Amino acid sequence: MQNELKSAIRFNDFVAYFGARGVVVMAWWLGAAHAARIREDQNSFPFLQIVGAAGSGKSLLVDYLQKLNGQSPCSHSLAHATQAARARIYANAERPIVICEQHGEPDQPFDWDELKPLYSSGTFISLAGADRTEGATFKGALVITANQPLECSEAVSSRMVWIDLSAANANTPRVRPEAIGDLNAGEASAFGVKVAQSEDWIASTLLVQVPAYQGQLISKYGENLNRRTALNCAQMFVLLDLLSTLLSIPDDLRIEAGHFIHDIAILDTIPY
Repeated sequence: MQNELKSAIRFNDFVAYFGARGVVVMAWWLGAAHAARIREDQNSFPFLQIVGAAGSGKSLLVDYLQKLNGQSPCSHSLAHATQAARARIYANAERPIVICEQHGEPDQPFDWDELKPLYSSGTFISLAGADRTEGATFKGALVITANQPLECSEAVSSRMVWIDLSAANANTPRVRPEAIGDLNAGEASAFGVKVAQSEDWIASTLLVQVPAYQGQLISKYGENLNRRTALNCAQMFVLLDLLSTLLSIPDDLRIEAGHFIHDIAILDTIPY
């Protein structure tokens, strides 16, 4: 079954193009399918920020991931949307939604702090009419792509895990982009089906194993490590383990992917 699933999503080609960084992103995507359940259990699920210069593969990566859910590629802009439009995006999200930060002046100022409730309870304020508001619940997960890291508060950045596709040690693709770009969404959706059937396994494993990983990270990096970052990274390590089991990922690739999660924790401990 593992080999059939890997073949259906062209996993080996995916790794040949994106390397271990791609595996980290796929691990987050695995958890994002059940973000609402994870937030219910642990009161948090991190946002994912994918950073990279034009041509680094951001669109190719998120388009591929959306096909794993049987979705057609789709992205939104928050900075160029009205408050009412943003509320509709949050309220209608049942799966991971992709936010593409666009260049140019936004139509109106946008404060990234607006996203903070989507990390924890998922409850946010929705405009119900000209003179009234009502609460709504965000059931999806949030991916943000940008050429440069977002200019946002520490309160927002600490709610994110990030992957830089333009880093000096970024993976050099060993296949052409078409190797994964023309992946058939119908075939790739076998991943989404399997993940949907695995909700209890994913959620229960996170509940059991996250505290141990969190403790290890705090012990390793000390008091300078933000506790929210420690939780984010602990969740990512468990999701990486789950993905490795689901797809029978080799230990060397899993360990390499883990280094990028450690990088997130290390960066958090560096004084600005």
